[in-house]
Amino acid sequence: MLPLLFGVIARLAIAVGLAFILSKSLPRLPNKAYRFIFLFALLVLFNFGGNYVDVWLLGYHTMSWTAAVVIALLIATPLTLWPPIFGSSDQ
Repeated sequence: MLPLLFGVIARLAIAVGLAFILSKSLPRLPNKAYRFIFLFALLVLFNFGGNYVDVWLLGYHTMSWTAAVVIALLIATPLTLWPPIFGSSDQ
């Protein structure tokens, strides 16, 4: 039961870290190509960070490179195409 609790806490810490990085960096990346590359690389790394937590604390492996790349592509594409909400210079 304790490894499950630590796994949940570690996954929440990873999600909070990702949200913090995105909130500080996305408004400063107006170029869509840079934004996509940044998001793609960051999401692949954070997918493997979450998978490492699963292996280390919970004892199972769920994601391959292919799955991490596909998930990162599916998430990075709409985040790249949406305009920045905060920190835009239009206001």
